[in-house]
Amino acid sequence: GLVMIVVFISLLNNIGGRQHHVLSERYDANDNNSAAETELLQALFDLPLPATQKELVDLNDELAGLEPKFILQWAHHTLLAGNHNNLRSQESNGWNSHPLVQVTSFGPTGLVILDQLSKFNLLDTVPVITMDTLHLFKESYVFYDTVQSYYNSTLHLTTTKPVHIAHPPELDGDSVFKGFISSKVEFQYVYSPTLWKTDPRYYTKVTKIDPLQQKLEEWQTIMWITGRRRSQGGEREKLDVLEFDSFPPDEDNRRVRSEEDDNDNPFHSSKGRWKLNPLAYWSYDQVWSYIRNNDVPYNPLYDQGYTSIGDEMTTSKPDNADEGERSGRFAGFGESNKECGLHVDFDFEAASDNKFDLEEEEEPEGAENVTCDIDKAREGMCSEE
Repeated sequence: GLVMIVVFISLLNNIGGRQHHVLSERYDANDNNSAAETELLQALFDLPLPATQKELVDLNDELAGLEPKFILQWAHHTLLAGNHNNLRSQESNGWNSHPLVQVTSFGPTGLVILDQLSKFNLLDTVPVITMDTLHLFKESYVFYDTVQSYYNSTLHLTTTKPVHIAHPPELDGDSVFKGFISSKVEFQYVYSPTLWKTDPRYYTKVTKIDPLQQKLEEWQTIMWITGRRRSQGGEREKLDVLEFDSFPPDEDNRRVRSEEDDNDNPFHSSKGRWKLNPLAYWSYDQVWSYIRNNDVPYNPLYDQGYTSIGDEMTTSKPDNADEGERSGRFAGFGESNKECGLHVDFDFEAASDNKFDLEEEEEPEGAENVTCDIDKAREGMCSEE
């Protein structure tokens, strides 16, 4: 029979007093009843973003019991409901504002999220960001085109490039943003062919963190969607569906402080951004079952034995099937350093004094001395010796 969903408005208004999973307990995921789903979504849409730590805990209790499709629709409604035409008007006037975005390297979980966004017609107002470190596998670059072709005009994909940060002597240690780097050869000229190994934290800063943060600031993003899951292990084992990332100290003075920074709400948009992990409670097998059952395209490197894919020089195949999903990432960096860097708070001022101890390895392909000047590097006219 029909699944009856009973939602008391008073409980929704008093989020701190709800029982855990009030909404999910009233929905049978196996019923496939559209009326029941509509009732659930209507109740879910009444849940606002938290304004206190307790509200965040209680909201995560609710979201933990829901399927990713409901979590994504809740986020979209909360941040974008009724704003579609307004956003399009802003874009036509040269002002891009994207409160909700997906950030992905097109790993399996990110592909599931992308497919869900597409299935529920959310991609038109949820742009996708991926970060080109200039050091990815050739297969990964080809797969960018595969994904774009598969989702056609509904996918609005933005690819970031590494930043060029200089430290002129006359500025006494202060840094200067000089633009973006468009080729691997130029990157090697500006930094070094082995920055990823000699200073991995700074490498992550210039290839991922800074490019992403600049784009999120430009778009005035309030929440970004990630593909992290508890089953990936390590620092992700206690992951919640919804997190708040406070802004780090603004060492480059890019963000102008305002009176809003003193707002009593600890989660005010002037103080940080939300991160949404809609598949936080899914297993590796669940992710791949979805991909195969829904014919979602995926990077062919996974068929070669890789279980997690990043930069070519820091990605390897797990030695055996019993190792963790991310065991092939950052080999030689120690078991505690399996995060890509986007989700770890680094002290970059001390980064040069905290390099990882790595065993001596062969230089990666293309890491020879680069004979070039910066202008030729940008034009792709450099040669390697």
